[in-house]
Amino acid sequence: MRKWWYCLIVLIPIYFCLGVSNPTFEIVSERAEKKMVEIKGEVMNPGVYELAWEATIADALHAAGGVCETGDTAGINQTQQMQHGDVLIIPAKRKQTCISINTATAEQLDTLPGIGAKMAQRIIAEREQAPFVSLEDIKRVKGIGDKLFERMKSEICL
Repeated sequence: MRKWWYCLIVLIPIYFCLGVSNPTFEIVSERAEKKMVEIKGEVMNPGVYELAWEATIADALHAAGGVCETGDTAGINQTQQMQHGDVLIIPAKRKQTCISINTATAEQLDTLPGIGAKMAQRIIAEREQAPFVSLEDIKRVKGIGDKLFERMKSEICL
């Protein structure tokens, strides 16, 4: 009987040392090497693209042929990675709703109805003396009366 006890005392540590009681499992993580993303909006070639797993928004835009001239990427972090199934929409640039009579260039002022190059220079000269505080202050400029002001007032701001 003592022989059996001695055998157990000797065999149990060997058993644990060999790792028989602690089997190891190999964890296999299957992740696709590519991801699918959709790109819409103001890009040259909208569609679904297969990209490398670590691809960024800049890579996706490149795959779509780049952004159109009308596309606005100002609010997009192009270094951000895209996830599988993401949809990226590039918005169009917003048209300027008004032209600031206090900061606009002569070329911008020239686009206003009834304002030419000379009148644009007069507006700039007038605002350099004193900035316009209200839209109606533009009437201080020689040649801008009530009729011309009415034509352009929807397109100007301070």
